Amino acid sequence: MEHRRQNIISKAFDLYHQYGIKSVSMDDIARELGMSKKTLYQSISDKYELVENVIAYQQEVASSILAVFHDASLNAIAQHWEYKTKIQERFPKYNPSFLYDLRKYYPMLLTKMNEYKLKVFYEANLSNLEQGKKEGFYLEDINSDIISRMLVGNAHFSLDPANGLFCEAEVLDKNTYAEIYKYHFRGICTAAGHAELKRHFNRVKQENVT
Repeated sequence: MEHRRQNIISKAFDLYHQYGIKSVSMDDIARELGMSKKTLYQSISDKYELVENVIAYQQEVASSILAVFHDASLNAIAQHWEYKTKIQERFPKYNPSFLYDLRKYYPMLLTKMNEYKLKVFYEANLSNLEQGKKEGFYLEDINSDIISRMLVGNAHFSLDPANGLFCEAEVLDKNTYAEIYKYHFRGICTAAGHAELKRHFNRVKQENVT
């Protein structure tokens, strides 16, 4: 029963992020899983409960991805590249309608999700900045607390299409994030950090060519 429940939540997570919440019915999820709606409702009582569990599952996914910022085997700049790769792998077809629908139909769940996101994103960025300073890649005199809060605000507000700064296509465009990375790193890196940053950008360019 528990295994089936987790499969339902995982499938709903994928479908909601690909198509939005409102446009995906319980029938759609049951069909995708090859089960009857009656069987689905034996594990999940209604759509609200399913969305609530999808949010909890998303928090688990976010924590597993953000764990890269505590990986001692990677330097601070490499952590960001690994994070970007994991995000693109886990959310290959992200649809901003997911956030629109949460805001309109499940505002309390959105608030809960945002509170969690603000906390874990702040902690991850703070850890990364402090590590980068110790490694000599980031400037020692930057205020890690202020920059961490700014980065969280940027992800929380600027990259939400509902706020009008970036359209959906731009939010999904890798070039948008490349420019944000350049802006961020060029403001906090030492000469050694810039050299490491250049090495990563050159590697990405080479991968795109091949």
